[in-house]
Amino acid sequence: MFKDQIPNGNKVPHPCDPKTIWPGVGHMAQGGGGQRNPFGVDFYKQGKTWTSVLCQMDSDGDGKTNGQELGDPDCEWAPNKIPKSVDGLSHPGVCEPLDDPKCNGKNDFLRCDNVPKFTCDMEDDTINQTLQFPKTTVPARETNYFCMTFDLLTDGDYHLIGSKPLVDNANVLHHMILYGCKDTAKVTSTPESCGMAKEGCNDMIALWAVGFTGECLHKDAGFRVGINGYKKAILEVHWNNPEKRTDYMDGSGMYIFLTKSRRVHDAGILMVGQNYIQIPPRSPRVVVKANCSSDDTSRFIVNGPVYFTRALNHMHYLGREMKLEHYRDGKKLRDLSSEIDYSYDSPKTFEFPTPVEFRAGDEVITTCVFNSMNMNKTVYKGDATNDEMCYGFLTYYPKENLTVTSCTQWQDISENALYAYGDKVIIVNGCNTTAFNDDNHPVTASFLKAVHENCHMLTGCTSECRAFLPEAMKNPCVNGSVGAYYRQAAVTLSWVSRFTMFTALDACNAEIARENCQAKCMDTCEELKKATSEASKATRATLVASILFTIHFSL
Repeated sequence: MFKDQIPNGNKVPHPCDPKTIWPGVGHMAQGGGGQRNPFGVDFYKQGKTWTSVLCQMDSDGDGKTNGQELGDPDCEWAPNKIPKSVDGLSHPGVCEPLDDPKCNGKNDFLRCDNVPKFTCDMEDDTINQTLQFPKTTVPARETNYFCMTFDLLTDGDYHLIGSKPLVDNANVLHHMILYGCKDTAKVTSTPESCGMAKEGCNDMIALWAVGFTGECLHKDAGFRVGINGYKKAILEVHWNNPEKRTDYMDGSGMYIFLTKSRRVHDAGILMVGQNYIQIPPRSPRVVVKANCSSDDTSRFIVNGPVYFTRALNHMHYLGREMKLEHYRDGKKLRDLSSEIDYSYDSPKTFEFPTPVEFRAGDEVITTCVFNSMNMNKTVYKGDATNDEMCYGFLTYYPKENLTVTSCTQWQDISENALYAYGDKVIIVNGCNTTAFNDDNHPVTASFLKAVHENCHMLTGCTSECRAFLPEAMKNPCVNGSVGAYYRQAAVTLSWVSRFTMFTALDACNAEIARENCQAKCMDTCEELKKATSEASKATRATLVASILFTIHFSL
């Protein structure tokens, strides 16, 4: 995000491969994030701006000033101006030449054998298709998700076996995801603002993020495209524009690689993780966990096991550590992924050349660790870069053996268990979710009718509603963590029947709670007045603190 604050910030070459760009100029990780390199340390000390002092420094100790390395030898550059030179650049945080004796011990963080290169083992008949946005104005807000629908090849059946980014504007492009669509999905023929959930297009089939050069699928699997596969796909682009500039445009996209020599299996991607995140400010370590449980996998893994070929962790900028663990019969078998130095801008994939067998009844436990020491307010789960996430993505085959695309929790509740599987009745914390999800189910229809006959959204807390509430709130689907989940679902899914029901109930509940609170506060205040009049000056402060503590918990 600071590339525009230094000269040629988008053109700094990788010391191991001058044809490759090092976008995270101030960090040890090529993609940015995590520990700073010597230039990043100096940049931070200078207030994260390009100053004459910083320009004249030799941060990496290779005998060239930072200005010389970045094309500003006379230290005259300022933001939005063209640097004196755009050629012959070098990295101000890496001592070069790498084999020079003066660089001994200064580049221990650099691994030239890890320079990302994009190579896939492809069938001889492999072709590529370009999916690219037209030049589009990037809105002047920090976080932007835009989507556009593309027609895929339908002159036969193909396997999508790899993808590669087409990056137009590296200043704003943060990640791209390609979703396979149902035939009936809505078409967006031009880029449109979108959320992360796209109706009818829920199957992730390709992704790119800063730090990736592309991705290749396991040799035995591919995503089915064509007559008997995905005929349309939506490309979701995430633009990050923290400066809220108005002059950015982008026309990025993807190349996808397709073969008619289909592989043995159709592939799929399973998302695991936690959808309830609440990270308090100034906290050095906040742990969020989720369990894709044995009950879940027993329901949705059918006709035999699936085989994981790759794992990917995903958090945002507060994320510090993350792992996905594979359990069977209560015993841990392996880590599917483990990052103790997670960086949002430098994603890592965990490949399994020998695929990992995952059976019905197995579990995946997701653990995310966050650090919010630089935050002044609580951070919640959300799509924006300054929100947070805790997801793992597991590529697997065969696709037909798994009937869902996600296995996530909300607090301690399995979200899969909140929805019906065929005619099977599922009970979650006493709530018959099979019945509660259906407005026309006799039990649910009767309950909804009773709520609206006794309680109303806009007429206050009537005597009828007060009398009805004690019995209504015994319904396990409207209280506890299940009730909390359905309340947020009513809002996020625009679930009108549930929104009106909960509003009617909660308006009266809130009024009764306020009345009870006021009564308790009055009683407590009388106690305070009596006690303080009798207490000595020496003990008064302790007594007041004790009673205020009681008031706090009464509220």
